[in-house]
Amino acid sequence: MHVISPRIVAATILSLRPVLAFQPALRQQVPFHGRYFVSNLSASSSADKSSVFLSDESSKRLIDLAKDFIRNKNAAGSGESSLDGVFEMCSPSVELYGLIDDDVRPGFTAFFEKHPTLYHELMEEPTVVGLGVVQYPFVKQWRDETTGKHKVWKSIDADKPRNKVERLLFDRNGQLEKVSVVEAEEPLE
Repeated sequence: MHVISPRIVAATILSLRPVLAFQPALRQQVPFHGRYFVSNLSASSSADKSSVFLSDESSKRLIDLAKDFIRNKNAAGSGESSLDGVFEMCSPSVELYGLIDDDVRPGFTAFFEKHPTLYHELMEEPTVVGLGVVQYPFVKQWRDETTGKHKVWKSIDADKPRNKVERLLFDRNGQLEKVSVVEAEEPLE
């Protein structure tokens, strides 16, 4: 992976300002905090695709990491393994569903204990929506701890109405920096 100096990044951002000015949603996706897969960043010069995007390789890597995260949660929910697979994917400064610092491991473990047989299923394939950011709609199922009844929660449900996605932010090493459930149209941070 190539290291790009802050001066080059700043020059790139400045040169893209005219393109980004006409694409407000994209403008929010280009924070360049040194934590993204910047070595694969490129700008398209075609008239109909003036945007910043990740290479296919980086997009595939992000999607694979998101699927690994789901597999690790499902393995823990089924009792097949512990949550160690999830925690190994996290950066030391991860924010996991609002849990930070010393609260991450005990808080996430307690959530799984209160939701026996927790299982997540994709409603659609994960989508790369920004630099280092992937999201997907999902369904989660579990057995209610008190009643023993099977429960289902859909992130997209027209009857509620609900339109949410799970959003994952990865650092340049492929570790999770933030995991949250947000409104599908919520702007990137």
